[in-house]
Amino acid sequence: MSVRIYNITFLDWVSLPFEGGWTDTFIFRIDAQACLPPFEYKPLLERMAAHTLSKRSCASIWIQVDSPGEWYVAEVKKSLLPGLKLPYAVSRTGEELSYLHFSRPLELLHESLPRPPVVIEKSQAVSPEELRCLQALDRMKKGNEEEVASLAGLPVDLARTLLANLAKRELTAHKISQKIKSGQSKSVEMDAFPLWHTTSKGLSLALRSWGVPKGTEFKSRKEEHLQQIGYPHRNTARLWPAWLRSAWPQAEIWAGWSEVSIPGISVIPDGLAWGRIQGYETLFWLEVGDSHKSRDKITAITTKRLKQARKLCERTGVRLVYAQLSMSWVQEAARRACVNLPKDVAVVMGDQKQFGELPVIEWGKITGL
Repeated sequence: MSVRIYNITFLDWVSLPFEGGWTDTFIFRIDAQACLPPFEYKPLLERMAAHTLSKRSCASIWIQVDSPGEWYVAEVKKSLLPGLKLPYAVSRTGEELSYLHFSRPLELLHESLPRPPVVIEKSQAVSPEELRCLQALDRMKKGNEEEVASLAGLPVDLARTLLANLAKRELTAHKISQKIKSGQSKSVEMDAFPLWHTTSKGLSLALRSWGVPKGTEFKSRKEEHLQQIGYPHRNTARLWPAWLRSAWPQAEIWAGWSEVSIPGISVIPDGLAWGRIQGYETLFWLEVGDSHKSRDKITAITTKRLKQARKLCERTGVRLVYAQLSMSWVQEAARRACVNLPKDVAVVMGDQKQFGELPVIEWGKITGL
C-alpha cells in the first residue's frame, strides 16, 4: 500500500528488525518489463532519496526489482554507484533482505515507527497490456502502432485495439504534431503523418506506474535523439524487439529499447534488447545503416561500437549478439571489424528492409543471410 513522506510517495514501507534495532525503510518497486532500461532510474531515486533523508534522518530505501533474469538487477545496482544519500538495498522481488544487503550501515531505531500516512489515489483503471502501451509510448514521446507493439512486447493487432480504446478514454491521442527539433532551430515543421501520443492523463498513469511521485522530475526516461522520430532509421530501431521475436521464435525476448544512453559506455546503440537464447542470458545490440559513410569509417565505427557492446556485457557476464542491419556493402565493411570474436559473442548481418529476417547465430563467428 502506497505511503507518503510529505510530498514524496513510495510503494510501501516496512520497519525491519536488525541487530536489536528497527529500520525505517521505504520500498521502491521496479518492473524490468515496464518499458524502461535499468539505467534510467538513478536521477529519480537520487531526488527521492535526498528528499526522504531531509525529513527522516534514519530512513533507508529498499529497491525491489521484478526481473526474469539477472542482468537487469545487476545493472540497476551498477547504475546507482557510487550511491544515494541514504542507505539502500537492491534485490529481486521476493528475495529476503539482510543487514548486509544495504549500501552502508543503517541507523537503527530503538523501536519501530508507526506506518507513514497511506496514499489513496483515484486513478483510471487500465489493464496490464494497456499500461504497457502507455509506458512504451511515453518513453518514445510519439510513435506508430508497430513501434508501440514492438517495445511493449505485444502483437500489433492487439496494440492497435488497445491504443484505440485508450483514445476513447482520453489517455492517448492519434494526431499530427510538430516535429521535435534539435539545437536552436526556430522553424516549425509538422510530422508527415499522424502518430500516437499519450495525453496528460495517460502520461500521469505511466509515471505513477514507474513509482514517480507527483511533481517529481523524471526526464531521464526519454529516448535519446528524439528529433529522429518518424525517420526509417528510428523505425527500424524501435522494431528491434519484434524483429528478434519474428526471426528467432525459440528465443525469449524479455524487453527492448531504442536509443539508450548507458553509463560507462561511450556510444548509444540504435536498439538494445535483453532475453535468453540457446539457454544463455543475452543482450542483443543493434546498429542500423551507415550507408552515408565511407567503408573505412564504417569499419572504424564498428570496431568502437563492438568493443563498447562487449564491455557492457562483460561487466555482468551476459552473452552478446551484435547485429548490423544494412546494405550488403556496409555489411562487408563492418565485417572487417569483427575479428577474434570470443565464444560468448556472435555477430549477425541482415538487410534492414527485410523485417524479421536474421541468420542463425554461431557463437564466436559472424553469420549473414
